[in-house]
Amino acid sequence: MIRTEKRLQYANGYLDLGMVKDAKAELDLIDEKDRSNAEVLSMRVRLYSESHNWKKVVAVSKQLVEMDPEAAFGWVNWAYALRELERIAEAKDVATRGLISNPKEAVLWFNLACYCSLLGEVEESSNHLDQSIALEKSFEKEAVDDPDLDKLWAWLRSNE
Repeated sequence: MIRTEKRLQYANGYLDLGMVKDAKAELDLIDEKDRSNAEVLSMRVRLYSESHNWKKVVAVSKQLVEMDPEAAFGWVNWAYALRELERIAEAKDVATRGLISNPKEAVLWFNLACYCSLLGEVEESSNHLDQSIALEKSFEKEAVDDPDLDKLWAWLRSNE
């Protein structure tokens, strides 16, 4: 019998190669008792993200958050999946809640800036973007090309 850790390695390798069906098959072979552990659920989130199955990303990420609210991975993916489903206000709410237990998570601040921009809440967006950059300098460059921040950039240009 192949252990769960090995199956996770195989699934991860398949996903690295873009072999989504093979990764799913590998995850489906994991022993029933291990299917709800955080590592397996996290790999399922990756699998569903790769296949753009955003509803499943929402469901599994929500499970991860319930298991461990201090692990940012669940919050980030839950909010992002909602954004992909065009449920922006919900994505903003999830990111905001995620920051309560993960206040130093730069990607949550960045994504929150994007959600606020999409909602036309540009001053909030600007503040959140500043916070993300203060925590992780690389977001300064990433922000320039992110279309989710277009309303923020337009607002900043109009206030020059």
